[in-house]
Amino acid sequence: MKTHEETMIDEVTELLESLTIDDDFRATDDPDDETPGMCVTIASDDGEEWTFQTGDNSFSGSCYHYHHWGVGYLYRDSDCREIAANMVDEVFEGMAQSN
Repeated sequence: MKTHEETMIDEVTELLESLTIDDDFRATDDPDDETPGMCVTIASDDGEEWTFQTGDNSFSGSCYHYHHWGVGYLYRDSDCREIAANMVDEVFEGMAQSN
């Protein structure tokens, strides 16, 4: 049986694989960054229910309702599972620190 963390990694991987990175998207605000990419944030309070947002949502994105966040920078050639695992790890570390 999978843990909540393993299930969330699977779900976030699926999400990342489904996102389309347009040619004019950038993962960072760096003016020298010319590589198409996207900043993706996931958030959760319990590791079961989670949400995501892309880019800078100026305090209005869906993640602002949750306490624990994981941020990843996605490019067309990214390993989505590796990025998902890192993002989920950030969320679960935050939950562990708040207990």
